[in-house]
Amino acid sequence: MFFSQEKIKNFSAMEKNVYEYIQKNPQEIDKLQLRELATKLHVSTATILRFCKKMDCSGYAELKFKVKENLAFLTEPATLDEVKISINDFRLGIVDDQEFESQIAEVVKLMRIANKIIFIGIGTSGIMAKYGSAYLTTMGKSAQYVDTSNFPIPIEDHQKTLIIALSSSGQTTVIADRIMTFRELGARIVTITNGCENTIAKLADIALYYAIPEEEFIIISPTKSMIRVNGASQIPTIYLIETLVKNCVGTTRYIT
Repeated sequence: MFFSQEKIKNFSAMEKNVYEYIQKNPQEIDKLQLRELATKLHVSTATILRFCKKMDCSGYAELKFKVKENLAFLTEPATLDEVKISINDFRLGIVDDQEFESQIAEVVKLMRIANKIIFIGIGTSGIMAKYGSAYLTTMGKSAQYVDTSNFPIPIEDHQKTLIIALSSSGQTTVIADRIMTFRELGARIVTITNGCENTIAKLADIALYYAIPEEEFIIISPTKSMIRVNGASQIPTIYLIETLVKNCVGTTRYIT
């Protein structure tokens, strides 16, 4: 939907009622006249028109058009070609292959000398942290993961600890706080983020990053409410994790 958090913050209590009704009943808006909607919500027509103005609409007719347009977009499934583009259209955030190989080699050195490797992340990045830990352990070098915000950090010497912090946005406050605590205790920090101009990447000893567009999807729940979700692909993160792990443990393979 076209409701941004910035706009929602500026709604009055009555305007929030309008917003919530549209969120839950987008199909109904096209059938209701201005006065009918005002009566249904027990607000004045002036309230709805102010709401329209805050939504950058010239009036109620344009608001109805935008709701209908967004609803049509939301109910139309993506084509296979569009999905392929969203998956394949990422590139590593590097100047050239030589720089990338150099960064990977530096991280691999840190991984090989570390007594403890901890992957950390929250939400979807937490799932990637768990995957990174399991993948590295499966390949022969023990690793841990932290995917919750309330996991206590042992106050001890972390000179031989390597933290691999994962965050798509690079702005997750909990992750940034953990990085700073581990750094104060002597740990080395590697980050994997979408882009490098973010808080978490700037806290790293080595910042690996990729560049893909943010993808926000609107999910319509069974109650007809609309929920915004971040659908950005994690394929670049998986690629970087597997590249690091395979370089860390070597290339010898036994196939049975």
